[in-house]
Amino acid sequence: MSPRIAIVVGMKSEARIAASGPGLTIVGGGSAARVEGLLDQAGRLDAVLSFGVVGGLAPHLRSGDLLAPEAVLSHSAVYPCHVGWARSLARRLPGAHKGALLGVDEPIRTPEHKRRLHDETRAVAVDMESHGAARFAAKHGLPFAVLRAVSDPQHRAVPAAALAGFKADGSADVFAVLAALVRSPGQTASLVRTARDARAAFDALLGGRRLLGSLFGFDQIA
Repeated sequence: MSPRIAIVVGMKSEARIAASGPGLTIVGGGSAARVEGLLDQAGRLDAVLSFGVVGGLAPHLRSGDLLAPEAVLSHSAVYPCHVGWARSLARRLPGAHKGALLGVDEPIRTPEHKRRLHDETRAVAVDMESHGAARFAAKHGLPFAVLRAVSDPQHRAVPAAALAGFKADGSADVFAVLAALVRSPGQTASLVRTARDARAAFDALLGGRRLLGSLFGFDQIA
């Protein structure tokens, strides 16, 4: 029997890249609590993978860089990734960065905030779902790993209009973005840069996905 892997993402656009194989996709919509609730309802699981885009905290990371972190940080907790699975990801994705990923419950929008979090935690990147997935995996004794790609690097601010474009279920809301731009048209140039960054991240995710096979490298644990 093939292992049943839960692939945890934030957005439905990430889920479309992840979907395939014998696992299932959990769309967290930027909520670690939602991730844990959906995982609780998922039935039998053999492993959990966090997959999608992240914000860069380390200054050397650029849009489209892949990450295969060794741990997820959340407040005072540290959740190590499964050593063999993380190594499998690194072998099959040459150039993927390691380090630690920080999980937060609110969007991190400004370069100043990103720099401060990097200085305080030494985490290389940040997202809003991985810590929920890591907590669930630790609680249930399941192998856990992360494969994410940098969208907005440390020096890039995320415009409010970009955050308005996603619903709680992880789906896109184009009309909310347009409404935000009508209210604040000065965001347009920043939103275009954010879209380019996101495209680089999604292209990297798609390339990594194709290299890993249906089990996301879980079948190559050593």
